[in-house]
Amino acid sequence: MINRLRTVVEQWLMSSGMSQSVAHNLQFLMNFIFIIVIAVVLYYIFNYLLRTIGKSIIKKSKNQIDDILLEGKFFKRLGLLIPLMFIDAGVGNMIEYFQFGFRYISVIIDASYVLVFLSIIHSILSTWEVMYAKKNDNKRSIKNIVQAINLIIGIIAGVVIISILLNKSTSIILKSFGAMSALLMLVFKDTILGFIGGIQLVTNNIVVIGDWIEMPQYGADGNVIEISLVTVKVQNWDNTITTIPTYSLISGSVKNWRLMSDLGKRRIKRAVYIDMSSVKFCDDTFLNKIKQNPILDKFMNAKMLNTTDYNVDIQHNSGDGSVDKLTNLGAFRSYLLYYLRNNPLIDNNSTLLVRQLQSSNYGIPIEIYVFTNTSDWKTYENIQSDIFDHILASVKWFDLIIYQSPSWHDYKTKELFSLKHSNSKTNTDKPEK
Repeated sequence: MINRLRTVVEQWLMSSGMSQSVAHNLQFLMNFIFIIVIAVVLYYIFNYLLRTIGKSIIKKSKNQIDDILLEGKFFKRLGLLIPLMFIDAGVGNMIEYFQFGFRYISVIIDASYVLVFLSIIHSILSTWEVMYAKKNDNKRSIKNIVQAINLIIGIIAGVVIISILLNKSTSIILKSFGAMSALLMLVFKDTILGFIGGIQLVTNNIVVIGDWIEMPQYGADGNVIEISLVTVKVQNWDNTITTIPTYSLISGSVKNWRLMSDLGKRRIKRAVYIDMSSVKFCDDTFLNKIKQNPILDKFMNAKMLNTTDYNVDIQHNSGDGSVDKLTNLGAFRSYLLYYLRNNPLIDNNSTLLVRQLQSSNYGIPIEIYVFTNTSDWKTYENIQSDIFDHILASVKWFDLIIYQSPSWHDYKTKELFSLKHSNSKTNTDKPEK
């Protein structure tokens, strides 16, 4: 029937005054346009059925894979095969009657097959990426690996398309690329390094999305928001974005705070400096002043017992009335331990230290080394501030002085004191009338 229709159309064109060759080619063009129109109609019919019937069926399904495939346009790209196969079949039936232009159309159809299959594979890989991220609560991503696979498949598809267009074997195309391998290695250097680094990041679980990392050499201090084939994006705390080469996370140094967040603990490591001249033995006057504070009195009694137990062979006071081995600085350190151990916001199961560091020209550093029972940034800063507020306020209970560099106020106070002292001395030296 189709052949008879072609004959009728060709005879009608020739009866209109056209030559046989022109009528033959014009008939081929009309048939080809007719095939294209039918193919487009088929494509739109498939999309309409997909949007109405197919989408409702997929949404009712309990399986999440088909939903992700739908969002990734897998079915829409798969539907491209229907019009493409129809065009291929229609043109194939015309080859024995129309040789003109068939070679070019055939090449375009074959190349289109490659592109359609490439897009379908891309949708499948995107679905795999989304499923993997959901399985790991969006904390781990294989985006860099998916990008690398897409790149490799894209290169293969490019070689196949070039061989189709040039009508050459793929081996010949690959040999020509082999001669350009040095140039390709130079061009795709970052991509290759990123691919290797990305595989190591995923397999070794070095960095995942949501990690707080620090890389001062790149000015990065914030949360990882994206890991791709070539770069890693970090959102800093000032809401700026820092882009880091993926391979640098393997070859360079990076500080990852993930374990702190997972454990729910965060370290406080800070020191205050005590003026050396304020350190002394605890005499009776000092002890009596301490006893006026019920909390400090209870603490000092425990400290005295510990000191006595430690020095069994020494049970007397020294000549100046001081208790042997007990200083106000030692009592202050013990009080800080007592205070921190009874602080409900401090984790007593982790390291808890109040230690004296090497003295310097700024005084004696007393360092607090503890862990809070939360890793929340705001809560952590409030806990740390409250602890050091208490330390700075309680240091005077032990007759200690916090060292700080002199300020303008200190110099002015000293100047006024010197001037007042000088005036009082001058008035004293005046003879009485």
